[in-house]
Amino acid sequence: MHEAMIVLLLTSLFCATGRAEEIDIKNLMINNPEWYIKITDWHVYAGSSCPAIIHHVTIENTSDSDTAYKDIKTRVRYYSTIYENYGTQISQETRVLPVIVLPHGKETYLKNVATPL
Repeated sequence: MHEAMIVLLLTSLFCATGRAEEIDIKNLMINNPEWYIKITDWHVYAGSSCPAIIHHVTIENTSDSDTAYKDIKTRVRYYSTIYENYGTQISQETRVLPVIVLPHGKETYLKNVATPL
């Protein structure tokens, strides 16, 4: 009878540890969405008299859970293409894309609507 109690106790500890790991992974997905959201394609229109506009943005949710993400915060960095300063960051913009990225999804957003940067 003493041996059965030890096996039961160890089984309970392994089950509790598994749930704790699931919770930790879920917390990582919530607290670090940049690890699970991949922007793989986008188009930007930059006119001379208006702000740059982003459209046709392809976003992939690579998380292993059923976590959806919305209002994706993006940072666009502008770099110089002039010979003397080539590759030097000259500006950056941070905006929120008003989209919902479903779990395990990959989709192109902002097809009919453009978002100013």
